[in-house]
Amino acid sequence: MGSKFNLSIVAIFISVLFLSGCATSRSVIDVPIPVSGEISKSNGKEIYINLVTDKRLFEIKPPEPSTPSLDSSEEQGDKIKLRAIARKRNTYGMGLGDILLPEGKTVNLLIDAALRQAFIESGYKVINSKEQITNNTYILDAQINKFWSWMNPGFWGITLSTEISTDIAIKDNSTIDNKIINVKASDTFQTGSEDNWLEVMQSALKAYKTELKLKLK
Repeated sequence: MGSKFNLSIVAIFISVLFLSGCATSRSVIDVPIPVSGEISKSNGKEIYINLVTDKRLFEIKPPEPSTPSLDSSEEQGDKIKLRAIARKRNTYGMGLGDILLPEGKTVNLLIDAALRQAFIESGYKVINSKEQITNNTYILDAQINKFWSWMNPGFWGITLSTEISTDIAIKDNSTIDNKIINVKASDTFQTGSEDNWLEVMQSALKAYKTELKLKLK
């Protein structure tokens, strides 16, 4: 009886500790792209980022927290899904509020910005309009299959994770170079504070840029 009581007290303590750093309702986090500051010498190539599409699949009450889902008590719809980047959970794994990007920002725009930085840091000139395209310009299309952050509870802490997966097609006049960029970042924290969520998201974005730059060599 005493051991069960003590375990219950510990569980309550952990729940309070976690929830004290994380509001349970829907919240908004702005996610700046981490800048490495390392820009390679120009390689003489230019690229136009044509289309970045969000093909993520959301589920209602998925069995795994790594699957995108939204709080059914909050506003739904495609506009919300385009901004959704995470789902909070309590220490028992029960889904709570969502985490969204600010209004006017989407996962498409976030990946677009990460792609631009990766190419600039690799020595490419990234052009901004179709009118600038020439016969020597590479054209890039990207499909976002996953961009999601989630929490796994532990006995003395929680693990926050972010996974990013995209299919990229880089075209020139005669060929298409297909690349799959898939990265994951995880870390252990005492609370699910916004700063901790942001830290793991930016770690994943940094890993995403690094992986893309390696595949461009």
